[in-house]
Amino acid sequence: AAAAAAAAPRLAVAPAPEPEPEPAPRAAWTPSEPSGEPVATTPEGDRWFAAVQQLIASEAITALVRELALQSQLMHCEGDHWTLCVQRQSLNQATARERLRAALAEAGLAQQLSVEIGAVSDTPARRNAAAALQRQRVAEEIVMNDPLVQTLMREHGARIVPGSIKPA
Repeated sequence: AAAAAAAAPRLAVAPAPEPEPEPAPRAAWTPSEPSGEPVATTPEGDRWFAAVQQLIASEAITALVRELALQSQLMHCEGDHWTLCVQRQSLNQATARERLRAALAEAGLAQQLSVEIGAVSDTPARRNAAAALQRQRVAEEIVMNDPLVQTLMREHGARIVPGSIKPA
């Protein structure tokens, strides 16, 4: 009996492998702009956002001038004199300021422009980031609530790869 027990094959039970952790979704990188923060809009911000969109669409501003406009907040409008605030000193270069002023004057928006350094909260870049985040959330919600997707996940173990859903 001892020989039979020694000759019988032994079954080794290996522990079940742990599932691999899902990779964290990649965050979109936007220079110096916090992602996911709501933008508290202002009337000046509405005016500045529309002006910047107009200048970009007409290709009146590019490169550093465009970045200055996108990262700036309109603080005051007094007639033809507009005062902007930008958080980063590196964007507040004399050449960029003058090109932005010239583009605003050509568009009939402002003849004089001042740029101060300080904290900003309502910039075109922040509005664009908030809108992109909202579009992303809506796209993810549509996919996750789709009955076919839910069936595939429930019955076949399908999963959505993090970061793979892109809004149209």
